Amino acid sequence: MRRPRRPACSKPQRTLLAGLASLVLLSGCAAQADSPDDVTLVMADSFPQTHPLALGGTNEMINTLQSDEAKALGIDLEYYANGQLGDQKDMVSILRSGVADIAPVSPAYVGPELQLSNIGDLPGYVGNAHAGASAIMDLLDDDGILYRTEWKPRGIRALWAASIPHYEAMTANIQVTEPSDMAGATIRSTGGAADRAVDFVGAAGVSMPLGEMYEAISRGTVDGTLASPVSVASYRLGEVLDYSTNGARLGAFTVTYAVSIDTWDQLNDQQREFITQASATAQKGAATQVEKAQIKGLNQMKDEGVEFHDVTDEERGMWNKMVEPVIDGWSHDLEERGLPAAEVVEDYETAIARYDNDEPTAE
Repeated sequence: MRRPRRPACSKPQRTLLAGLASLVLLSGCAAQADSPDDVTLVMADSFPQTHPLALGGTNEMINTLQSDEAKALGIDLEYYANGQLGDQKDMVSILRSGVADIAPVSPAYVGPELQLSNIGDLPGYVGNAHAGASAIMDLLDDDGILYRTEWKPRGIRALWAASIPHYEAMTANIQVTEPSDMAGATIRSTGGAADRAVDFVGAAGVSMPLGEMYEAISRGTVDGTLASPVSVASYRLGEVLDYSTNGARLGAFTVTYAVSIDTWDQLNDQQREFITQASATAQKGAATQVEKAQIKGLNQMKDEGVEFHDVTDEERGMWNKMVEPVIDGWSHDLEERGLPAAEVVEDYETAIARYDNDEPTAE
């Protein structure tokens, strides 16, 4: 959605002249010419500005797109945090309808619209935040299978991605040292691909916001959750949890900040290049903050009395035996619906192998 830049003078009246590239400003203000390329972008968000994704990524992008350099290129930004323009499940619709130009899209929350893009949340893949974000972006570039099959048809394109990995089995009363220990337990899941891991081990999956977990565990309504220390620490769930795995790789949560293709196509080359560079900086910063938050969250949970079981190299094969059927089942079900899931798996595994040995940026 392209919005003309508002002039700085107070209560101006505009005379729009079709086909001309200037604005005549009245109401006592000096005449002022704006470029026809000037644009005010509206950015929706679903995360608070204290979240690790915001601290390293979103805030950096906001500052860049509201900078003097951005204004010199004709870019201005209006930012709406904490779901002011809509819930996480609504973000694709918000972009498509023009309510916002930029918004975070989480495949786990948008259901059938981006089923293939949920691959970034499957267990067994993501070892650190940088690898998860970089790998999914490979599949979302102009030649990428996710962009061609799911994003472009919906009128959106990715600017930058963030991955919150290190999903573990966190429980009260039941210590999990192998997948079968979760059988029969009531486990909260994030939805989407993560539900498959819960189902596969024979646990009863429960969908609820993480903010409700403290009371649910305290009352015995649920036995635990699949979650990352990055998120758990914010809710002080270590006070009611007893155990957690460390290194099980039970999934991730992927967020991709996307832009409407209509908006992107209306920007000039300089504006697109500027936003692309800002997005790359935001992605790197978000990964750094997520890794820092992971270490901080682990230490906080330990201080709160949570006992961790570190998955050893010898145990890795046991956990892989769990995740492989989960991935195969996900792929098979989507193929049955006519979606190219096998090709997505192949491309994503290639991308993960390209980045997974990179050092996490937590220093």
